[in-house]
Amino acid sequence: MSGSGTGVLIVGAGPTGLTMACELARRGVPFRVIDKAAAPSDKSKAFGIHARTMEVFENMGLIDAVLDEGNICNGFDIYDRGRALASLSFGSIESKYPYLLILAQSDTERALNERLESYGVKVEREKELVHIDRGGETLVSHVRRTDGSEETILSSYVIGCDGAHSSVRHVLGFEFKGAPYPNYWLLADCNLDWEYPFHHLSAFIHPNGITAYFPLYKDRGRLMFELPDAPITEERPEPTLDDVKRLMAEREIKYKSVTDPNWLAYFKLHHRMVDRYAEGRIFLAGDAAHIHSPMGGQGMNTGIQDSYNLAWKLALVLEGRGAYSLLDSYEAERLSVGKEVVSLTDKATRMAGMHNPILGAIRNKVIGVASRINAVQDRLLATLSQIEIHYKGSPIVSEKWYQPDTAEGYHGYRDDLAAGERVRDYSLKGPDGGAGTLYGLLGNGLHNLLLFTGGDPEDMEIDELRRIREGLAARYEGVMAAHVVAGPRGVPGDFGRMSSVWNDGDLRMHKDFGAARASLYLVRPDGYVGFRNQPASRDDLEEYLAGIFR
Repeated sequence: MSGSGTGVLIVGAGPTGLTMACELARRGVPFRVIDKAAAPSDKSKAFGIHARTMEVFENMGLIDAVLDEGNICNGFDIYDRGRALASLSFGSIESKYPYLLILAQSDTERALNERLESYGVKVEREKELVHIDRGGETLVSHVRRTDGSEETILSSYVIGCDGAHSSVRHVLGFEFKGAPYPNYWLLADCNLDWEYPFHHLSAFIHPNGITAYFPLYKDRGRLMFELPDAPITEERPEPTLDDVKRLMAEREIKYKSVTDPNWLAYFKLHHRMVDRYAEGRIFLAGDAAHIHSPMGGQGMNTGIQDSYNLAWKLALVLEGRGAYSLLDSYEAERLSVGKEVVSLTDKATRMAGMHNPILGAIRNKVIGVASRINAVQDRLLATLSQIEIHYKGSPIVSEKWYQPDTAEGYHGYRDDLAAGERVRDYSLKGPDGGAGTLYGLLGNGLHNLLLFTGGDPEDMEIDELRRIREGLAARYEGVMAAHVVAGPRGVPGDFGRMSSVWNDGDLRMHKDFGAARASLYLVRPDGYVGFRNQPASRDDLEEYLAGIFR
């Protein structure tokens, strides 16, 4: 038995674990990542990347790699016995990525692996966690190799990203509450020739069971058939292509041909959830903490964002720059998201699989009517794309905000971008005519302080912005960057020498942020507002920062 040490041990090298590894590597945190598999999976598995996850990948420097490989899916259609019932267009998603990107999980993992290796780190394979000694100040993880030998890894933290059968979760003894759905589903990845839009998601409602379709590559797609008459208590023979053709005919799904399956399988669906995401210095993320129906393609996206939320907090604490309360906020912020995803996917699955003819007719009527209401479409797409996720109840977000009611052109206080909400991207112009984007500024992995001048600032307001920037620059160097967003009047010349300055001449950003007067927004490394303050006050900001940084 041999032993070695590190700051963080990541268990599991799927998308969740690889995201955690990339984010820690980006910040220079020492870590190791192990996986019991001999090689990455070659199966498509999860293959839908939603808008919010693409924003995350842009921040990580991964977006070009996934966009080059993936296919754009821009709609969702629902059919009743093969006839059109409802249609949604993803174009209204309020993101620079208003679509679902289709990319096999194996390809997503490859892009993450390549990113990780660019930092000089590789996944340690054929290593399985068997136990963690938690008695001392250092965690001692016992790892078994495939040859039967064992290794001990000492670390300050352990992150369980090891999936539905998580060894880390078993070590913690956390109950995985929930249950399987009562019947099997049949999965078929194959070539398809049919009359339905090929690059749309589709759901086919039928008394014999729901059928879901997901576009893959070129003329390949995934079909998933609910099998109400196939209880999971009974064994099933291996599925065949003839089974697929029979089900499509029975459910009145019109097609010319279905050929060349490379994955045919019966599978079970579960909905399960832990009550806690952490105990001491051990954390769970992704499928280790929550599993659910694939309805809406939420699973992989939720796991990636679990890691994205936790990584920057871990990095600050390990560097001695962050308050330990940052780590407590991981569970406070992500547990509620996991519960919501499990609940919504369970309700959607049960509603889609409603086989009572009267209730089914009511469901179809409601879907048909609701799908034609723009507000309903927008809310559904915001939920599906995960852009509506927020942390407004988090213990580490706050605001001291007063917006004057008389500010012409500014919407009401409740419509402003509030503390805890996600920041959208904006085009920016520099004083010298250069162009940039807000997401470009936020790509540094730091906290970013946006100092808004307001539309018509008074001298005392400009003086306070200067005081904020000059007073905090040295103290928070390396963890926070400041940027001035100026209205039509611009800023004094000395601002250009001490901070990045950008013009918002049409006040578009000012109005969306509610910055009628000189204001500040502190954007966290994960792109959510940590603190906002109007009128901008150095004292108010320092009071907030004292609870975040050490």
